[in-house]
Amino acid sequence: MGLRDRKRRRLRLVLLIFAASFFLALSGIVAVRHFAAGHGPAIVESGRGGYLAPANLDAQWVTYSDESTCADRAGGDGVSAVRIGSSQIAWFFSDSSLGPASPRTGFSRQSGFVHNLVVMQTVRGNASRLVTITGGSACAGPGKRGRGRSVVNPGIAGGPEKQRYWTGDGLRYGSRILHFYSRYLPGALVPTGTVIAAFDVSQLASAGQGPPYGEVITPAITKLPAYVPPGGGTPIVWGTSLLRLGSTVYVYGWQNPGSGPSTDRAYLARVAVSRLTDFGAWRFSAGDGHWEQGQSSAQPLPVPVGLTIDTVFSVIRANGRYWLIEQTGGLGGATIDAYPARAPSGPFDQAAAVGLYRAPGIGLTSADHFDVIYDAMAVPTLSSPRTLLISYDENTLAVTAGCLSLSAFTNAVVQPRFISVPMTAFHAGAGQAPAVAAVAGPTSDPFAASKHQPQWFDSWSYRGGCPPLRPVGGITVSNGRVAWRPSGPGVRYQVYLSQAGGKSALVRTTGKTSVALHGLTAGRRYRVVIVPENVRHGKGPAAGISFTASGGGALLS
Repeated sequence: MGLRDRKRRRLRLVLLIFAASFFLALSGIVAVRHFAAGHGPAIVESGRGGYLAPANLDAQWVTYSDESTCADRAGGDGVSAVRIGSSQIAWFFSDSSLGPASPRTGFSRQSGFVHNLVVMQTVRGNASRLVTITGGSACAGPGKRGRGRSVVNPGIAGGPEKQRYWTGDGLRYGSRILHFYSRYLPGALVPTGTVIAAFDVSQLASAGQGPPYGEVITPAITKLPAYVPPGGGTPIVWGTSLLRLGSTVYVYGWQNPGSGPSTDRAYLARVAVSRLTDFGAWRFSAGDGHWEQGQSSAQPLPVPVGLTIDTVFSVIRANGRYWLIEQTGGLGGATIDAYPARAPSGPFDQAAAVGLYRAPGIGLTSADHFDVIYDAMAVPTLSSPRTLLISYDENTLAVTAGCLSLSAFTNAVVQPRFISVPMTAFHAGAGQAPAVAAVAGPTSDPFAASKHQPQWFDSWSYRGGCPPLRPVGGITVSNGRVAWRPSGPGVRYQVYLSQAGGKSALVRTTGKTSVALHGLTAGRRYRVVIVPENVRHGKGPAAGISFTASGGGALLS
């Protein structure tokens, strides 16, 4: 039911390929202005309901992207948050594009693409100041170039240069934020382990008040021993969810044994929060209520038949029970559900599941832009006694005939989304599934209503992510110029010319749909051939036409 590792890996691959991309009609909810003629940090003003209302949070990140400079996060996925005081929030993101970006042109990637970063939010009244923090090399000022580094990167956390670290869950303890990151191999996108990054709260707070360009932070790293359970597969990836109960923190993880895309297993450990980075102090759920020392003692949590564990899920305690929250329905599924249990280790009851939310406009159809949601996470640190805030990611699988992503047209799809669920939803008894009045942001999407959209294709339907190119049609030659019908955005055309029986020569590679043919000799036979090419340099079948050149242009055969 939930997003599996295979789906998560492919979604991340979509993001990497298409540079990360739902344009919201803000309707006065949010306004952004910059200090010093556009060279200061973004100031976001919230409307009704305060800055933590889902509509305002949704709009905050879209607006921040719209106004992004080369130093600002413009879009991406993998969102979690930790409050570090009454007026400051540390937002942790995974794959992210840096600005500038636009609702009309998408993501520029002029300033780079990182696998994780932090955005500090400082709140004063209804206004929020946002400052992006990287691991270095981001642009240092207006008009300056930069290629930002991830905050958690191989230079400090180990591994090959192109190894990726994606964010999990985190919490504050004392003067530090302890945040989990999963380590992935480049290319294959296979998880290889977990690290804990310790961020100094005072450094984060200072960065949130600092200049908008060039903010850098280097966390201390604790590497957890990688362990593959008997039977093989991936190591256990720890820290997808942290549940703190008093002085104890329960650490949830997942592992894929490699026997199929829907066989992810959940694991659980517990430790005193004061010793979270001391792996020797962890105790692992070994089944039947037993807790044992040593990761090799860990046993998968019991899961009823039909309930699939996502690679990103949350566990909360509400109304005397424990609830596993995740996106469900598989690829293209639009729902977020919760499953109750009487203990942190489960078993979680599928029969007593509560449907928390169904996202509109999500589905594997062209009308829905092949939009998908994933990585639903509870955000207790930003929740209230009456409501639970939940974040999730949205992405698109839509590409044009030329394999150009929807994110090349708008920056508003690949952004964090938020819902607020009343805590009364978690009162349901076995077999009850009440209608939950979750509060969400605006659902309007002016881009979806555009009458001038290209034809969209589902990138997952094709090997390599690109639809096969068709031969160009409608080729004509007139007055020394060859023309043809466009194949779609992102397609370029290689135009070859040859005399009858001779070798072809490349005339030009162009994104236009006509090319002048120079040097033709009247009365001679020629053949022009056009080969379409997508943005990833994949080529389609050639199509051509033969003609006889004349003093007035060409005579078609």
